[in-house]
Amino acid sequence: MSGVLLPNSTRPEAGLHGGLWSRAKAFAWSSRAFLTLVIAPTLVFAIYLGLFASNQYESSADFVVRRADAAKSPVDVGQLLGFSLGSDGSEGDASIVQAYLLSHDAVARLRSENDLVGVFTRDGTDWLSRLWFASPTPERLLTYYRKMVTVRADEETGITHLTVHAFRPADAQTLATKLLVMGEQQVNAINQRTSLDQIASAQRAYDEASHELNTIEAELTAYRQIHKDVDPADTGKAQVTMVAGLTPNLVAARARLNAMHGVISESSPQYRAMERQVRTLEAQVNGQSAKIVGDDHSIANRLGDYDKLVIRRQEVAQVYAVAAGQLTQAKEEAKRKKLYLIRVVEPNLPVKSEFPQRGQLILTLFGALVFAYAIGWLLLAGVKEHGL
Repeated sequence: MSGVLLPNSTRPEAGLHGGLWSRAKAFAWSSRAFLTLVIAPTLVFAIYLGLFASNQYESSADFVVRRADAAKSPVDVGQLLGFSLGSDGSEGDASIVQAYLLSHDAVARLRSENDLVGVFTRDGTDWLSRLWFASPTPERLLTYYRKMVTVRADEETGITHLTVHAFRPADAQTLATKLLVMGEQQVNAINQRTSLDQIASAQRAYDEASHELNTIEAELTAYRQIHKDVDPADTGKAQVTMVAGLTPNLVAARARLNAMHGVISESSPQYRAMERQVRTLEAQVNGQSAKIVGDDHSIANRLGDYDKLVIRRQEVAQVYAVAAGQLTQAKEEAKRKKLYLIRVVEPNLPVKSEFPQRGQLILTLFGALVFAYAIGWLLLAGVKEHGL
């Protein structure tokens, strides 16, 4: 024999490959738990993300909610040091809009006006990413909607960030734009309700005072028309002035008549003329005095009723003036408290899909599984140690 033939198992190459395979099998067996609990789920998840997971497009927008009377506060020491010591209340106003955009009402409106279910169940979307139900309950749709729509307020800047994920770029932009419109409409509705609440009571008081003032003015007009006297007080003053002017003439005439008595015959024309003058003046004074303080139609009686109406008008006019001032103040207060939704950044039309973030998700899952595996291994090692 010119040489020795070695069996296949004794060849150096076969021994090398056999040893590597044996060591690989031994390593796999010894690491079966790690491979099963960490590596295998990570590989499955990576295959799903790489081959099956649908692309998601994000459209974002920024807005602020401000009051009309919101004044810029001066910079204080806390702001210079990087923290805030106070708030102007805009966060609370923004939270109202935030709560509405993530509410059942918003979802119901989007479902009826923008086919929200159809947006989340587009053809070609993978089964795990899409909405699973063609006719979901409001609760299921709200839960999925809150996974795809995010509304977050920045406490430092007061800016609210709105992000919408969808499986088509146009869907994401359309939903974001619609949500901004709904937010503006909600702010307007809040303004209207606030104005009605603040102004309603003041408006009722003003209307009542205005009606009462019109009523008393009508009574005064009717009184003047019935008695044909615009102002009994002025008429009474004129009558008193007339009586006061006639009285001295009457006194002088009587004095002259008395002086003539016994000197001139009573049948003489001069005496009779003076006597007629005295009677005429007496009749005029008595007539004018009767108009002032005579029967029920005298100025004195009319003046009492007229004064009552005037006093009532003055009281009602004061109430009317107060009600008008309160109404004006309520309207000004409503204007100062009026809310405005100001768009800072309009919704964009996404061009490139940035979600799901495949690399980040795979690393996150791998790290979580490694951490969980390490904890489990430590717990198991501790149990075995105590068991010995």
